[in-house]
Amino acid sequence: MTAKFTAARRYLFLRVLAQTGNQTLAAEQAKVSRSWVHLHQSTDPDFRRRMDAAIAAAKARLDGATGPRPSDKRLRWHDGDELVVRGSNGRRTQVARSRLKQWSPRVETRFLAVLASTCNVKAACAEVGLTAASAYGHRQRWPVFMQRWDEAIENGYIRLEAALVENAANLYAQEDYPLDAPLPNMTTAQAIHLLHMHKHGVLGIGKRPGRLAGPPDMDAVRKSIMRKIEAIATHDEREAARKARREARKVGA
Repeated sequence: MTAKFTAARRYLFLRVLAQTGNQTLAAEQAKVSRSWVHLHQSTDPDFRRRMDAAIAAAKARLDGATGPRPSDKRLRWHDGDELVVRGSNGRRTQVARSRLKQWSPRVETRFLAVLASTCNVKAACAEVGLTAASAYGHRQRWPVFMQRWDEAIENGYIRLEAALVENAANLYAQEDYPLDAPLPNMTTAQAIHLLHMHKHGVLGIGKRPGRLAGPPDMDAVRKSIMRKIEAIATHDEREAARKARREARKVGA
């Protein structure tokens, strides 16, 4: 290996290390072995100092991350593996490969899709094979995931509410058009229970589950009414779009 290529690899290793804080990923990107890194680290004080500075820079940036997906799109995948920001349980914050039974952007998306359909955290956890405790812990660690979680609950609440209204209005209807992402089978009592569990978080009505409800907040009631009106309008727009597509297919046929 010539000095020119050694310098190039050293530069690439330190650059990736400053982005990820992960020596293994940096070595793989620079196409050098970990023994190469250890050799230079033990024999070259300047290289060791620059490594420490790169790791500190990566930690400072990653500690301020709001989500598990690296902000640099080039660092989201490596050799077909999904990369995530990891640093819980006292480990140094770094970008690393996603492991099985670990939260990753793809796992988040699957979890939130079920949550938006059911308002049921346990069902969403069962879909991704993780526990509710890990889901709530992941929610507390990543603010962006917490925001997406709340939005999924709100969407699921509106869908449950709309489904109940639609089923009541079309109790004797002969024709049934499935939703793009159908709700799972559940009884009316289960749907009402889920709406009741989430009405405080979504609509600001009453107290959180387990607390006695106080006098109604008129501002919250007004907001609830406006949100329901918006939900109904959104539902009507979707139904109109579905009807337009059906009509277009009939004309094309």
